[in-house]
Amino acid sequence: MKEITCIDGTKLRRISRWIKLRQNYNPTERNSLWDYVCDASGYHPYQDKFNPADGLYLDYFKFDGKTYALEQFFLLNSMFLSQAPYMYYDENGKLGVIGTVYIDGSIWGPALYGEWDECCEYVRLYEEVK
Repeated sequence: MKEITCIDGTKLRRISRWIKLRQNYNPTERNSLWDYVCDASGYHPYQDKFNPADGLYLDYFKFDGKTYALEQFFLLNSMFLSQAPYMYYDENGKLGVIGTVYIDGSIWGPALYGEWDECCEYVRLYEEVK
């Protein structure tokens, strides 16, 4: 796929096209992403105030045979990743922003970066080129 160089010099490889974000409004505990399910108030199953009585939802997408929850991606330059700034790139005179990262807990695999469209309905994935 296409390689890009961010304004800060980071090189990334685009590994997907735009992927549609999906919603599951009736997830069960058997769902592999159960920990990322939210109730109507935004609480997760592992939190004390979690109340499934008013409904549940899960935002997710599929890529390369794997399912990812939206909440598995951390915002760059957030309180969790304050030393990791957003990555900007110029593509045909249009500024692109890669603003999230998925870290699966493995120190061996490359981090997966996400670029979201302006309405957060689609994601495009990248990995760092070493």
